[in-house]
Amino acid sequence: MRSTNELRKHPAYAELQLSVSPAQFGSIKRLGEPAFKDPLLVTRQGVIIDGYARKEYADSLGISTLLCVELDISEEEALRVILNKHRHSAGWNDYNRIRMASRLKEVVQRRARANQQAGGQFKGSSKLTEANVRKEIARAAGVSEGNVTKVDQLCDADPEVLKALASGEIRIHRAWLWRELTWQQQQERLRQHRLRELKREVCALVHKHRARTEAEIKSLMPADLGHLIQRLSTLRLSDSADSESIPIVRIDAPGPIVFLTTELYELFSRNCGFSEKHN
Repeated sequence: MRSTNELRKHPAYAELQLSVSPAQFGSIKRLGEPAFKDPLLVTRQGVIIDGYARKEYADSLGISTLLCVELDISEEEALRVILNKHRHSAGWNDYNRIRMASRLKEVVQRRARANQQAGGQFKGSSKLTEANVRKEIARAAGVSEGNVTKVDQLCDADPEVLKALASGEIRIHRAWLWRELTWQQQQERLRQHRLRELKREVCALVHKHRARTEAEIKSLMPADLGHLIQRLSTLRLSDSADSESIPIVRIDAPGPIVFLTTELYELFSRNCGFSEKHN
């Protein structure tokens, strides 16, 4: 058991100001107390390798100790394990993993130069070293070398575009295609992209609502309108003998639409045996 005050973020995670995504935190929160049955994975120095969402959830609940499994490894090794474990985790997109893996650059460069010197070949050449560094970063991040190169070329991109990359709103290749535009032009491309995505989401929601409404109507209504009207005319507004019948009124409205009041629906449900599943 380790005190939550002893647990900290990996320096690369903190330096890049990464955080647990709302989706990650929400999934942990829905689990409730069982979320803490699995131990956090940490180094002996308290650097969190796996369990950032659980640590944040514990802090929100005021929990002071958490079950942990300790690994006796360095910060460099811890970073590699973090990248490997979160290769397919939500919130750890390719851009963020490349940024974290780039913190290994100096270590990889020193190792590549040492290998060159030991072999006695290509002394004074930086090309082989750069290729080795790019390959090592790509391997650690679990991405293609091409994406590593693209991220390197985005160092002068608009800050808003970089934020969109970090959040997963846009992909590396899209931002890379905008790299030679001015910041103002990049912002406009991002605005247009957001509008297209918003339109796509709205269309999907409308389509889903229409499909659900059509299904409900089919389950509620007889196929034949005349049969429906006949059934409605036999219903009474109340159980009393002198109760009025259901009024049926034609209105001048565009489109083939049937309006059903909540009161009529409830009355129809009681008299015609509709189940609550149609609500």
